[in-house]
Amino acid sequence: MQTIQQSDVIRDKARRYPRVRPVTPFGCSLSSLGSRWWFRKPVRDVGLVYDLSPHGVCVSTEASIKPGEQVSLTLRFTKGTPPAEVAVATVCWMNHPFYGLAFGRISESSLRQLTAYMNAPSMEDE
Repeated sequence: MQTIQQSDVIRDKARRYPRVRPVTPFGCSLSSLGSRWWFRKPVRDVGLVYDLSPHGVCVSTEASIKPGEQVSLTLRFTKGTPPAEVAVATVCWMNHPFYGLAFGRISESSLRQLTAYMNAPSMEDE
């Protein structure tokens, strides 16, 4: 009988999109899109970004979000630069307190900021 170890399968599988892991995680804020009422302000939670690609991020947060939910996301790459806004991101997986978010709707300017951050000389050494 042949057995396949799951960890070997995952390790050998190539990533679809390149990822960047910042030396120091940077801040972000999340706001749930699921249950907004016109008279309530959206709840904003904070988090840290540990891994990012042009299509998503891995964040740690104490926010009460679950896979399948949609959130808006504000990424604060560095001080002195405007934050990048992701209008819609879907929670794909969770391993509390870490969450994988896939970008659903991001503006061209925010995508340019993200790409510039990922291609910065300090990220090439990662």
